[in-house]
Parts: sequence; C-alpha cells; structure tokens
Amino acid sequence: MKKYILSLIVSVFSLAINAQYISVDALSKSIKDANVVVIDARSAADYLKTHIDGAIGIDVISLCNNTPVEGTLKPVSELASIFGKNGVSDNSKIVIYCKTGVNAGRMYWILKYLGCEDVSILEGQMDAWFAARKPITKNAKKLAATTFKASVNQSIFVDKAYVKSKLSSAVLIDSRKKEDYDAGHIGNALNIPSESILIGSKLKPVAEITSLLAKAPKDKEIILYCKTGITAGFMYFVLKSVLKYPNVKVYEGAYLDWKS
Repeated sequence: MKKYILSLIVSVFSLAINAQYISVDALSKSIKDANVVVIDARSAADYLKTHIDGAIGIDVISLCNNTPVEGTLKPVSELASIFGKNGVSDNSKIVIYCKTGVNAGRMYWILKYLGCEDVSILEGQMDAWFAARKPITKNAKKLAATTFKASVNQSIFVDKAYVKSKLSSAVLIDSRKKEDYDAGHIGNALNIPSESILIGSKLKPVAEITSLLAKAPKDKEIILYCKTGITAGFMYFVLKSVLKYPNVKVYEGAYLDWKS
C-alpha cells in the first residue's frame, strides 16, 4: 500500500511539473476535437515529407523577419493574420511539436506573447508519435480561416534598452552553443546551451536541469537570449512552464541586435 501511495504521489507531481506538456496518448484521443489545433512548427519541406495526421504546418521561421535584425518577430498584426489564415484562433486548444522541441518552444513563447492561454507542447515530439505508431500522413491539412485576436503580453518581451538597465540585477542566460558564447556574450550572462537540457527530443530529468540552473535562482528576474530568438523561446518554455520560474523574459532582438 505504501508503495502504491508513493507511486501515486510521484505520478501526480510529475503531471504538475509537466502541465504544459501533452502525452502522445492524450493527444491521439483529443486530436479530432474541433477546438484542438495541432501545429507542426518544422520547415514546410519536413511537414510535407510526413507529419502527424491532423496537424497543420506553420514553419516557426515564417513568423520572423530576415531584416533589419534576423529572427525578430513580424508585427503583431501580421502574426495574428498568419495564425488566423491557418485556422488558429486565440481561443483554440493549441498543441505544438517539431523535431527536438526547440522550434515548438519558440512558437510556444510567440503564442504566449500574443495572449493565448491554452498552449501545450507534445512530449517527445515527432519521434514519440512515430514510436507509438500513431497515424501519420504526407497530405497537408487545411483549416477554415478564422479570427485571431492578439492580446499582447508585453511582460515577457524585452528590448536592448531594458537589458542594459538590468545587467546588474537580473540573471541573463545565453542559450547558444559554448563556442558562440565564448566568442562574445552579454555582460555576465550564464551559458546554458539549449542542447544541454535535452536527450534527443526529450528533456533531461527535472533534477538535472535544475542543477544546470543552480546559478539562476527562482527569486531573480531571468532574461533569456540566443542568436535569433529560437532557442531562447524554447528555454522560456522550460523555465516558465516546466520548472515554474515566476519571472522569465526573452530578449527578442537576441545577440544579433545586441551587437548592432
């Protein structure tokens, strides 16, 4: 009986930690719900090769600019138009996936920035769906266009001026690879490469990730950045939604903007 109770407590605790994750089984049971929208955040080419049956394709890169700073977000009105034209409303139950979780994490942050409440990421990504032998297809999914009403959450978005004002008080985390960090970084930023918290397409155990973040206490303001915003968005998902850090922001301009 004691073992059963302990197992139950561990299971509940695990579910609480991973509240913004959705399992393959849970998604396969809900994917036909009319209000559920599954988004494949990989490239259009990868989407057309094979994808989850029922998923639409929105390449996360299509939400970003090439200039003046590569990787920065398109205007809010344009983002809302892209999602609306693809059948995604701000009230949809949104599930995102990609290959490793990085693109999905970036899109997760974008949707949170736009004010969406019900957003989840598929645990294990496309690999987990394949492994479970769930339905896949090459046929593109088209949803009827709808209205996406953005309600911008400015509190999770910061610019260069804000970062400069917080260099001595906030904890900055650079999620680029070590060689990029060593070539130049912002202030006293910690280097926690996004791949260091992953094993393939799955997150490392929470205890391991927490250890990596030992120098970033939860009572501090955390500002994330990378090169173009991709891995910083993924790190936002991990810190905010998995580890429950209360005050996490993304420097959207990223290191390219800092150097300009």
